[in-house]
Amino acid sequence: MKYLKKSLVGRTPYYSKMINEGIILNANESAFNTPKEIIELVKKELDKVDLRRYPDTDNTYVRECLAKAYNIDIKNITIGVGSDQMLDCIFRSLIEDEYIIACNPTFSMYKEYASYTNGKFIDIDFKEGFIYDTEKIIETINKYNPKLVIICTPNNPTGSRMERIDLEKIINTTKGVVLIDEAYSEFDETNYDLALKYDNVIVLKTFSKAYSLAGIRLGYAISCSDLIDTINVVKPPYNISTLSNIIAGIAITNKDLYKENIKEIVKLKDELYNSLCKLGLNPNISYSNFIFVKLNDKIYNHLLESKIYIRRLMYNNEYWYRINTGTKEENEIVIKTIKEAL
Repeated sequence: MKYLKKSLVGRTPYYSKMINEGIILNANESAFNTPKEIIELVKKELDKVDLRRYPDTDNTYVRECLAKAYNIDIKNITIGVGSDQMLDCIFRSLIEDEYIIACNPTFSMYKEYASYTNGKFIDIDFKEGFIYDTEKIIETINKYNPKLVIICTPNNPTGSRMERIDLEKIINTTKGVVLIDEAYSEFDETNYDLALKYDNVIVLKTFSKAYSLAGIRLGYAISCSDLIDTINVVKPPYNISTLSNIIAGIAITNKDLYKENIKEIVKLKDELYNSLCKLGLNPNISYSNFIFVKLNDKIYNHLLESKIYIRRLMYNNEYWYRINTGTKEENEIVIKTIKEAL
């Protein structure tokens, strides 16, 4: 890569092999397909679509649907190609040689986006059991005066939750912006209203997890109008396709169609957790749709040989694994396969 700019030297492109067979539990996707009722509603709208035209650059339709669902103003919402693009826009619009605080382990892309903007990233360890150390976070805020504090709740990959009272302690401590990543909040609880209660909070959400729509790549940010305008300064025009706008708008308008699936996913996750505990594997308590657990190489390799795909992560020089819940049948096969390797 002879033309790569100096600040990116040493980096390599991101590749992820597309898996189309076996049991796929490595991307925290929904265990269930998009509800058939949603698909039928989308089909009815397709006849009205004029694909000659560029999409609405303001993403008005899906923003109006979201505003109605959350009972907020459309000006408090902006849309991205997944929450990844929202993160990219947040970092590029806020950070320039400034401090960012996040806990470790958490979503790996935070650190990547920080590096693209020369951000100075500070990791804060969890307490035992991957419990958020709010006191340590506040102590670090007071020491470094960060421009951005990131809290992922429930946290990827640990499944940890930060309580609302602790979120507000952090918000009231920092002079910077608090980014609350709620990619998995549908499986637990949401604090999106904090983004409107305070003028220094951004809440990120996505259609990729609970809404079974990872394929449309649509995420969004909720915040005060000033921070939304800030993000939009660097957001590309026409960033969301017409079809993605329509599908997401229909999904959020009909969110009650997802309630039973979400409830079932939480139940399946709890069953998976209990099964792993019975095997003596000591998984972390999770408030999301996945489990974080330490496994040995023998178990991991046997899962791979059985075409069961889970996410391998390095933490404190040890391999940990994130297993998102599948269907009841898939989870049973996972447990049976792990037993075979014990």
